[in-house]
Amino acid sequence: MSDQKKHTKILRPQRQSVALVFDSPHSGSDYPADFNHACDMKDLRMAEDMYIDELFAHVTDHGAPLLKALFPRSYIDPNRAVKEEDKKSGNPPSLRGLFRTVCSGINPTPIYAEDALPTGQEKQTRIDNCYREYHENLSDIIKDTKQQFEKTVHINCHSMPSTYGDNLPNGYDFILGNREGRSCAPELVAFVKTALEDMGYKVGVNIPGYRGAEIVKRYGDPANDIHSLQLEINRGLYMDERSFAKTADFEKLKDDLKTLTTKLAFYAAPKAKPQAKQSQTLRKRK
Repeated sequence: MSDQKKHTKILRPQRQSVALVFDSPHSGSDYPADFNHACDMKDLRMAEDMYIDELFAHVTDHGAPLLKALFPRSYIDPNRAVKEEDKKSGNPPSLRGLFRTVCSGINPTPIYAEDALPTGQEKQTRIDNCYREYHENLSDIIKDTKQQFEKTVHINCHSMPSTYGDNLPNGYDFILGNREGRSCAPELVAFVKTALEDMGYKVGVNIPGYRGAEIVKRYGDPANDIHSLQLEINRGLYMDERSFAKTADFEKLKDDLKTLTTKLAFYAAPKAKPQAKQSQTLRKRK
């Protein structure tokens, strides 16, 4: 099942059977007519977490929902906090802000012409329409999951470039981030890390630049059994980063992620409540 909104889409199972939630905030590729970007579309698309929503579309088969943005992160980034200075016209260029003004990639290029940066009103419209819809949906899904299962395991899904700086290799196939223990329990990190390493992948944890951003910061609350983990996948595992084409290894990665989800579904499965066991003991005593 799918729940299509104007700026987001929720893929839902027939029945949510596990305390597991996935989201993909950066895989959107519906570029609004009012974007008014000056850079080449190919440069702009380098900011996308391309194919991540497709790689995780299977999670509904395991009883978990997936929320994905339809709008691109270069238009507005739902994985950044809204700050007052972001709302102003003509904010300085930023690689990682709420409103990006520079394309990511080996040779960053400006998104907008210098005299055509988004106005304060244009920014507010993007916040009101896209940003809020994304977070309202994710908040509702996590709250509903917590209410149903008394806990939530939330996987925030991303991709990362295979190189950085002066074309240096990334060095990791996956990077897990939990804000140094503030967004999820270390047991979840260890569980996912082991599952991926058992499949032959090199996994980093809380590597600078990938420790976890606004989404896991906002929703992760380990003290209340809401665990948000940021998961980054090296794009070199599944796509050609220049042509954007899938490589022959795409299906292998997809199958491995299905294996990971199967294990996560077991990890997040509802556990028998203590009072139920206690009532059985009382019946035996009678």
